Amino acid sequence: MDDLNKYFLSNKKGFTLIEVVMIIVILGIIMPGIMLYFITGVKDSAIPQRRTTAIFLAEALMEEIKSKRWDETAGVITFNSTCSNASALSFDGAEARGTYDDIDDFNGLNNPTIIDSLGNDLSGNYPGFSQTVTVCYVPATSLNDTSACATRTCYKRIQVSITDTGTNETISLVNLMTSYD
Repeated sequence: MDDLNKYFLSNKKGFTLIEVVMIIVILGIIMPGIMLYFITGVKDSAIPQRRTTAIFLAEALMEEIKSKRWDETAGVITFNSTCSNASALSFDGAEARGTYDDIDDFNGLNNPTIIDSLGNDLSGNYPGFSQTVTVCYVPATSLNDTSACATRTCYKRIQVSITDTGTNETISLVNLMTSYD
């Protein structure tokens, strides 16, 4: 037993109090900088998921719009070469979202929450998103020119926007439709 005590008392390979305090101070300086990168990475990891959800919602709304007739008068009359006898850009009467039957009906759609094709509020499934739609006639010479939106042409530009109200990031899809009657 005496030999064991002599071994531990003579072995001076431990840390001194000053060394321990220095290690604590150095770690105290380095750790917040390292942790900042981890915290930022974890915090920002939800943004790509919300962006993907917004893209999905925009695509779903665009597909719903594209599934409708080009115009209220489509199939009823034959358009002339300038489509000047196409209907005005607005929904027809007292239509509700579930009864929209042509592209124009979606013009001016502005919902603070996500509404599906039947008019159901999906804010419980997709909280923090809003949807807007703009439909505009555009000239054949400049398909992005929305300055004369009400002037009837054979081309309608549809813009669907989904906004993440938490980050104010907006995903927009644009599509061009023409009369093919």
